[in-house]
This record gives sequence, C-alpha cells and structure tokens, in this order.
Amino acid sequence: MEKSDFDLLMERYVTGKVSEQERVKIEAWLDAMGAEDNTDLELSKQEEDRIFQKLTDSLTSLEDVVALKPKRKTRPDQWMIRIAASLVIVSLVSYAVWYFTASSKYQLEVVAKNGVEKIILNDGSLVWLRGESKVLYYEKPDEGARYTTFQGEALFEVAKDASHPFIVQCGEVRVSVLGTSFNIKTGVDQVELTVLTGKVNLSSAANTEGIDVLPQEKIIYKSNGEFEKLSTSPQEITSLTVNTDYNMQFTNTGMDEVVNRLESKFNVSVKLSDKRIRNCKITMDFTDQSLEKSLQLISEVLDVTYSIQDKTVILTGKGCK
Repeated sequence: MEKSDFDLLMERYVTGKVSEQERVKIEAWLDAMGAEDNTDLELSKQEEDRIFQKLTDSLTSLEDVVALKPKRKTRPDQWMIRIAASLVIVSLVSYAVWYFTASSKYQLEVVAKNGVEKIILNDGSLVWLRGESKVLYYEKPDEGARYTTFQGEALFEVAKDASHPFIVQCGEVRVSVLGTSFNIKTGVDQVELTVLTGKVNLSSAANTEGIDVLPQEKIIYKSNGEFEKLSTSPQEITSLTVNTDYNMQFTNTGMDEVVNRLESKFNVSVKLSDKRIRNCKITMDFTDQSLEKSLQLISEVLDVTYSIQDKTVILTGKGCK
C-alpha cells in the first residue's frame, strides 16, 4: 500500500528529518492526543490529509494543532497501526508518543490581545508577553536543554542554569542563552533582539555560528539573511520593562515592600516567623535574579533563613527593631 503524506511525515518525524516548526507542532499534537481516550479511533484518508496540512502549514497556530480532534470510528489505536505500517516496525509507532511524553514537558500559553501577560516556566524563567504573543516551552532532559518556540514580543528573564542551555526558536532564527534577560520581537520580515543582561547568541539556518549580542546591544535579523547590530539607549531599555516586575532594585527599602514585590513577581506567598522582619531595610538589586537567588541574598544580609513549600516562602529570623 502506498504511503500517505501523513505516514511519510510521521516517518520523517521519528527519524528526525522534519523541520523545527514541524517537530514542535507534531509533538504538541501527539501530547494532546495522548491526553485523550483514543478508544475506537481511526484516521480516514480525509482526516490524515487534514492533519497533515495543519501540521505542515507554517500559518497554522499551535492552539489550532492542539485542537485537532480526529473522528472516532472503529477499534483502539487503529491510527497508530497505520503509522506502524509506514515505519515497518510496529514498536516505532508508539515511540513517537512515548518519546515526547517520556523525555520532555511542555506548556502552551496564548495571551490576551492587550497588555502584558506574565508566564513562569517550569524551570523558573519568567516571560513577559505583549499583545497576541505565543510561547511553547518544553524540556528534554536527555538532551540537557530547554526549548521555547516563540512568536510576538516578550521580555525573557531566563533562569541561570549552565548545564541546560535555553533556546528560543523564532522561525529560522535561533536564540541561545544559559541565563540572561532580553527582549525579542518577531515580525513578518525580521526578528529584533535587545539584550538587557548577560550574553545572547542569535543564529539562523544560513549562519549557524551566529552573532553574540551583549548588554545594551540590539540586533535585527532580516528575511534576506542579513544581521544589523545597533546600540541602545537607557530610555529604550527602560521602555522594554514597562508594566513588568523586572526592575527589582531596592535602596534602603523596608522588607514590607520587598516582600510585596517578591510575591507579585513570583506568584508566591511570603510568611514571616517574626513580624519584626518587616521592619528591616535592605539595599540590594534582585533584578534578573530567580526567587531562590533573591532569597539567598536576603538571608546573607539579614539574620534570617528561608524555606520554600510549593507556592509558600517562609522567612525565619528575629527581624529588626
């Protein structure tokens, strides 16, 4: 039997021969399918063609892919058997679903049309999304990396983890970091990256080595493959953080305000063993620091210790008079 386009696509996926966009969409769809009861599921030729078009069309959004719901007809896992036939070995079919669910995690977020939406990723990184931006985040422990597929505009505060690079894919453009903060904006014919802290590498299919971008620098990648690097002004940097909790610099500030800001930024509740801790004042910059690092710095300055239980932070100490 001649292989369908859908069969060939799944074969290319399992053998690692699909594009980055196709891989992300296939894995998102497979994961969504894995969460469903697939009893009496069979893919007709029309369904295969429809799903194939959605998975390979560059204009198809991730939420459209996740929403694909094949009609249910005959016996369990019939659609899996079709894929198995195209791959010759039956075990390879379940591998497509197993590989993604066993070796990676992802979350899909689509923001409202207006304002800024904050997302805290599984690794502790923060993403401040603007407008109709979309982000797909997933981890692959076996590869030792964190991946994000992104479209729109957002300010990223990437949790520092030297052993797990953080990669943002914007079409054919790839942004690679270990832990830093940067703003990225995608358009029809260009990608604009502005670095606030740390060092970021921006590469493309045509330039795999890429270009390093340092703090206070901006780089624009154009659809013709050209890179343009520019410097930025303090005013421009400030404008990128408007309506976010990015700036966490404190000067002789009471712990009462510091606690409120930590709760707002990291979506946690801070409990104090002694109310007098609120009387303490600190001068410190927690900008671009994770919750854990911020608490470590506080414990070094004040006579307190901390513990984290789910979404609750407990500060223990005598406080200040």
